[in-house]
Amino acid sequence: MIQPQTLLNVADNSGARELMCIRIIGAGKHRYAHIGDVIVAVIKEAVPNMPLERSEIIRAVLYVLVKNSNVTTEIQKELEFLVRSLWIETVEFY
Repeated sequence: MIQPQTLLNVADNSGARELMCIRIIGAGKHRYAHIGDVIVAVIKEAVPNMPLERSEIIRAVLYVLVKNSNVTTEIQKELEFLVRSLWIETVEFY
């Protein structure tokens, strides 16, 4: 389950490494997104020399949800999620 402001790791080769969920599409009264839901997200971290850049707004579909099980001394995110990009197009606001 993810909600807006959740950081997500990307599981495809689109060029984005980390996304932040902005909105759950078609949610209505629902607060959380589950596997198969489409979300609007902003790219927080991207691979250099790829078509996607930081701060672009994209749509993505939740593909796999994995709870973080690594125990290290570094501060880590409470949950990690894998996201697969659905469209490689930016959303334009007029």
